Amino acid sequence: MWLRLAGALLVTLATIGALEYFGVSRALGGRSPDEVGDAAAHARAGELFWLMIFFVVMATSMLAAARRWAGHLRRAVRIRPQPRRRA
Repeated sequence: MWLRLAGALLVTLATIGALEYFGVSRALGGRSPDEVGDAAAHARAGELFWLMIFFVVMATSMLAAARRWAGHLRRAVRIRPQPRRRA
């Protein structure tokens, strides 16, 4: 399970890095990093967009892991009827 979560994180970060490398954030944000002033640095739509994509991917991974572990936990705590002994 943790290996899958780490893999999802790695794929997400690699995708974000590749898209930033190819300049997709400039198309989404409308301005290059050099054109953004200090006062407008907090209003970058591209950074918020990629942050939300990251959170959606991680939340989906965590939900899948929690559902898988819930099934294991239900099976582990299930009370099985004891066979009756003949006296």
